[in-house]
Amino acid sequence: MKTKIRSLIIVAVLVNVSACSTIKNLFPDKEKDYQFTTEIPPLIMPPDLAGDSITNVPAAAPAAEATDVDAVPPTETAPTVDRKLTQVELVDAGEGTKRLRIGAPSAIAWRMVGKALSRKSIEVTNRNQDEGRFDVQYDPNKKEVEDGSVWDEVNFFFKGFEVTEQEYVLKLVENNRQTDVVILDKEQKPVADETSLSLLTLLHDTIKADLAK
Repeated sequence: MKTKIRSLIIVAVLVNVSACSTIKNLFPDKEKDYQFTTEIPPLIMPPDLAGDSITNVPAAAPAAEATDVDAVPPTETAPTVDRKLTQVELVDAGEGTKRLRIGAPSAIAWRMVGKALSRKSIEVTNRNQDEGRFDVQYDPNKKEVEDGSVWDEVNFFFKGFEVTEQEYVLKLVENNRQTDVVILDKEQKPVADETSLSLLTLLHDTIKADLAK
């Protein structure tokens, strides 16, 4: 009997030991893992960054004030004229030619001429303010499109294909705060025909009417 009890105790002990080993395999001891870890070495700071050297960086120099005369260049003002006192007239240029004289610098006369060309719907094919030049196409007999009868519209439609405009160059020449507008042909020679005189007269009347407003 004692032998059987002793055998049962031995079997129970063995079962208990094997059960414990099984549980430990399922839940391993993490403390063993930390025993094999490597400690990270401390961070070594460079000598120039160690201590309070960062706080000793000198402050940036203040920017120059805008009130310094040498730092802020003076702004250029555009020329101005009294519109009511500005003279616009046709003058003789010799050899039967005429020119339009505007009592204003070329910068202002340029705007006056350009505005007059736009108001009268004169086609400008090229403009160059540095050279003081307008290339235009002008027909003194050209009429504005108006609402009329069906026959007028048909007549205008077919006549619109007829090329009757002539090419001219308007050259602006400044002299003593006055600007002369000279009409040249494609060869840069003065023109003295009726069409060029009609163009100068149209510009003269349009600019004077604009200044009178």
